[in-house]
Amino acid sequence: MDKNKLKKLRKFWVLFLTILVLSAYIVPYLFLNNFKTINGAFLYWTIFALAAIFSTIKITKYWRE
Repeated sequence: MDKNKLKKLRKFWVLFLTILVLSAYIVPYLFLNNFKTINGAFLYWTIFALAAIFSTIKITKYWRE
């Protein structure tokens, strides 16, 4: 893979994971705190977990010795 393309890809994943981790704190405490039931939070954490798993699989796809 071209070094320039790899550098852009690395910047994308760092930005994506930073936004994902920040959303793990921001969304439940700011946007879902008014819900009386846990359904909204459960749906968010399910989507968050799937996004984290998907991104981890995609990132490790490019690892080589």
